[in-house]
Amino acid sequence: MATKPVAYVDVGDQIPDITLPSLTGEQVSLASFRGKKHILFMWASW
Repeated sequence: MATKPVAYVDVGDQIPDITLPSLTGEQVSLASFRGKKHILFMWASW
């Protein structure tokens, strides 16, 4: 089900649930991480 994209997420806002493929091709949704603590590390090669 498609939802209208949000221009930004503010501090304290709950982000919409999205599903993306992992490096192994498994589908991972953000909802599966809800209520758990995680560190998100991002980088760019440019």
